[in-house]
Amino acid sequence: MGVGEDFATFRDNYQITQEKISSISYRYKRITRQLNTDFRDNTSDIANSMYVGSYGRDTAARGLSDLDMAFILPYAEYAKYHAFATNGQSALLQAVKRSIQNTYPTSESFGDGQVVVITFDDGVRFEILPVFDNKDSDSWTYPNANNGGSWRVCNPRGDEGGREAKR
Repeated sequence: MGVGEDFATFRDNYQITQEKISSISYRYKRITRQLNTDFRDNTSDIANSMYVGSYGRDTAARGLSDLDMAFILPYAEYAKYHAFATNGQSALLQAVKRSIQNTYPTSESFGDGQVVVITFDDGVRFEILPVFDNKDSDSWTYPNANNGGSWRVCNPRGDEGGREAKR
């Protein structure tokens, strides 16, 4: 085998299959539509969400087992949960989880620190990070339900990468 053939074999073994890409896109859009319906009173399946992590940077490989996505919530939700006496961050994660369960009631789902996790029977695990846009920068504020709750800030469009749904 030559270098070209070796590379083609490597690429074919590395790339995520079209079937898995389609499945990820379908689930992503259903989750996004449900969250938009419940938190923004619209039915868009791509608005307010973004692929992040390795899939969002286009560096995920065939063995992909988790899909990271962020969903931008309206500021009113931040104000509501920030006003809680204790751990509004956990309550926010539970509200997002309940919303997703409207679409995927039989899939295992739970809040886990900063994300809502939903595991599908094919082994793919979605981790949904609810976020709030910060007006003065490209950063997001997101909940951390650990240790009594806090808010953290990240910059998904900077070094961490991310992209909006196009698949």
